[in-house]
Amino acid sequence: MAAATVKPTFCRGDHTLTVSVELFATNRRRLCERLRAKKDVPKGAIVLLQGGEQKQRYCSDTDEVFRQESYFHWTFGVTESEFYGAIDVDSGKAILFPPKLPDAYAVWMGKLHPETHFKEKYGSDEVYWACDIKQVLKDKNPSVLLLLKGVNTDSGHTCRAAAFDGIHEFKTDYELLHPEIMECRVIKTPQELEVMRYVNKISSDAHKEIMCKIKPGDKEYQMESLFQYYCYANGGCRHVSYTCICGSGENSAVLHYGHAGAPNDKTIQDGDMCLFDMGRSEERRVGKECRSRWSPYH
Repeated sequence: MAAATVKPTFCRGDHTLTVSVELFATNRRRLCERLRAKKDVPKGAIVLLQGGEQKQRYCSDTDEVFRQESYFHWTFGVTESEFYGAIDVDSGKAILFPPKLPDAYAVWMGKLHPETHFKEKYGSDEVYWACDIKQVLKDKNPSVLLLLKGVNTDSGHTCRAAAFDGIHEFKTDYELLHPEIMECRVIKTPQELEVMRYVNKISSDAHKEIMCKIKPGDKEYQMESLFQYYCYANGGCRHVSYTCICGSGENSAVLHYGHAGAPNDKTIQDGDMCLFDMGRSEERRVGKECRSRWSPYH
């Protein structure tokens, strides 16, 4: 009897949630099903997405902590920067295009991986270097490249469509993809709900930890740091979903307190009402928890 194929997984330790790449394969299947059902999408169409780019802090050489572009992560689960990803709509096959890094990269950032590494890590059907994307797509001869462009109704910002040197040589469409992938992201799969429940559980436990530790004389930012420490140490959740709001006293009435001009820096007084609005994110699924209570010493 042939051994069952083991799907690659993402995990930050035995005490954290293990997420299978099947979550992202399911997302791709759902997207392709929706696209194939649209009469405007021709046979031979290929979805092309561009991942996030590593940014540096203003004019310095200091890298900011990278976070993947949300649509790209939803589709492929890739955590590194500078990737492209494609999906053959007819077959559902996934193609990844990682950046081909220079040898000097290894000195500063670690081991350079071959294409096979990313194929195994993300369960992709095919992997080619990003510098070869034009030729690879030409060989596949798509009827159209479906590119992501649309407005985020929360922020008013527009998604950036994938671009590369020579894309003008292909037929492209900027309208069909966005409404379909957006609708897919609205309706969560069981795998996604599992991740969301996990992140919310970790966030909730962190709030309870703060309730046990808080006392008059503490700084608001100490509660923020306790929340971040607890979620990362106990849940493997590296990123916050948004800027932490740790308002005490009159600050608890400020909706987006915690910004650079008011960085959770007030001393918590005996009897203060505290409103802590903090959530963690993992695998680009957001946890949001908000707690308000009287100081336990009131």
